[in-house]
Amino acid sequence: MSNPVRSSNPLVWLFDPLQPTGAQAEHAFRPVGGPMGWLIPLGIGVAALAMTLVGWVTSPQQFYFSWLVAWVFSLSVTIGGLFFVLIQHLTRARWSVVVRRIPEALIWSFPLLAILGIPVVFGMHDLYHWTHHELIDPASPEFDPVLAGKAAYLNVPFFLGRLVFYFLVWSYLAFRLYTLSVRQDVDGDPEITVKLRRTSAWGIAVTAITTAFAAFDLLMSLDPHWFSTIFGVYFFGGSFGAVMAFMIFTARLFQRRGMLRQTISTEHYQDLGKLMFGFVVFWAYIAFSQYMLIWYGNLPEETVWYRHRLEHGWEYNSAALLALHFVFPFVVLISRWAKRLLPLLTFMAVFMLVMHWFDLHWIAMPVLHEHAAFHLLDFSALVGIGGVWLGLVYFRLSRHGLVPQRDPRLGMSLGFMNS
Repeated sequence: MSNPVRSSNPLVWLFDPLQPTGAQAEHAFRPVGGPMGWLIPLGIGVAALAMTLVGWVTSPQQFYFSWLVAWVFSLSVTIGGLFFVLIQHLTRARWSVVVRRIPEALIWSFPLLAILGIPVVFGMHDLYHWTHHELIDPASPEFDPVLAGKAAYLNVPFFLGRLVFYFLVWSYLAFRLYTLSVRQDVDGDPEITVKLRRTSAWGIAVTAITTAFAAFDLLMSLDPHWFSTIFGVYFFGGSFGAVMAFMIFTARLFQRRGMLRQTISTEHYQDLGKLMFGFVVFWAYIAFSQYMLIWYGNLPEETVWYRHRLEHGWEYNSAALLALHFVFPFVVLISRWAKRLLPLLTFMAVFMLVMHWFDLHWIAMPVLHEHAAFHLLDFSALVGIGGVWLGLVYFRLSRHGLVPQRDPRLGMSLGFMNS
């Protein structure tokens, strides 16, 4: 088996497989939407970001909240991708090899997301109530004993230090998982599979801890009087379900452009659909568990968070979240045929990504708005950050083969069949 040879086009890799026909021939890279197809979402994103930055001047507090929700949306999907890759290596999964390069490229975007998170740092005073010094000063008439008691954890230097640590850990894991995978494309060394599994063994534990604390820091501390020990699991459930939807959408997009048509089959989509459906149920279970325990405890400092989301119009958003994030996808996806009907599955993937953003909006925006509201900046920030992020992911996918070409389990993945 020969090594990949770089063509005259710097974005193109050619691969000479043992059997250069059928599904194996599709392992050779072909550009996404043409050699520069990744520029389309990038260009849209840059234009939307320019529009969003106007809001920085006209409505700064709204800008920071809209930016936070859009940024955490992209970050959460990327974290979900990291979990997916770690789990596949740790469990030595065979079915997922042909779809694994999508989340591998996705997690490469952690450094970009760190840069896109800079406005959140500059907007901390507008976003996070606990950054106001007068609230923890005993001599101040606005002194808040609850926030003073949490000041050892909720303070700006420690918050920034934790964010830096999270992104360093995630970026290192992403770099190692991705570079080892593409190196195996070149030399086919089976020892790389062992290294990936060893990295995943400690990586999944570290990722679980850092994800939980990142959820506490970025979202839960928006309302610093409220706390929930299960919130990190809630955030994980939404993130993992969202990355399943992202993988389905991206794979279908590639296939509509002539790529991976004989590589990713209905059997693989069915399993991705199973996972998406499973995490619809898991997310709902965690959401209900959190609500039920707080309702049962009936402690004012806990129940006030739900009270804000059950009045002044937010009750309609809460009802919509229940109906559209759980009931509707549950009814649609519970059947086997729905997971194998690809147009329907693709629609549900896009729908679940929208609902994931809606969930994050529901978590954050009642802190800013007493009455339920959507703002133009909510959508321009989502398109802006999402477009730039998606452009980078698709650029990364244009650099190497769309599947791990010499993974030892590739043959089993290509022949995978649901029982």
